[in-house]
Amino acid sequence: VQANLGLRSVAAFDLAAACSGFVYGLNVATSMVRSGAARNVLLIAADIFTHYINWRDRNTCVLFGDGAGAVVLQPSDSAYGQLSSVMGASGAHEDLMAVEVGGTRLPATPELLEEGRQYVYMHGREIFKQAVREMADSSLKAIADAGITPDQVALVVPHQANLRIIDAMAKRLDLPMERVFVNLDRYGNTSAASVPIALVEAAEQGRLKDGDYVLLTAFGGGLTWGSAVIRWGRGDLVTG
Repeated sequence: VQANLGLRSVAAFDLAAACSGFVYGLNVATSMVRSGAARNVLLIAADIFTHYINWRDRNTCVLFGDGAGAVVLQPSDSAYGQLSSVMGASGAHEDLMAVEVGGTRLPATPELLEEGRQYVYMHGREIFKQAVREMADSSLKAIADAGITPDQVALVVPHQANLRIIDAMAKRLDLPMERVFVNLDRYGNTSAASVPIALVEAAEQGRLKDGDYVLLTAFGGGLTWGSAVIRWGRGDLVTG
């Protein structure tokens, strides 16, 4: 991407946090801007899940889609931007959702590929419980850290993993689904790209107004999770 944009010698790096990648990346990029390490940061979240799902496994193949989203972050002296961010992880639960074969721990061999172990797998019931709990808990902490209350959140933009997860998380926050943005029915789970795609669509549909408090929240393999509160206005995502 850096080369295609003609950004010669500009720093570029990957951040791997599965479906939580955008929220993680937003926190890292915001910190870089606020510290003065960077003035303009292009944050891209993109995943191509269709390359590593087993089309014969209906537990996974019907869930995922491909997608990409991007934002530019800059310093600002306004009252808008990211107000708080919470990140978490639990490596002890790495086996709940993963791609087993293809990395340095278990390199691909003809035998393993024949067994189909190069595809994503997950333990759905346990993922559901973990996702609802961690998304809700991290959301409440991010809301508190932002100095607001849940009823002040104008819109929740969650990772589009599963409608049941989103609904259960909203109930824990005591927020009606009318204040939760959902586009899962159109794209499926696009991993890290789901939050920026949903954020852009919410803005395009007029769901975001100047001064609105917006909650972003995500959960993914690793396990990883994160939430952030931003104040929407004038396109800013970073405050001074």
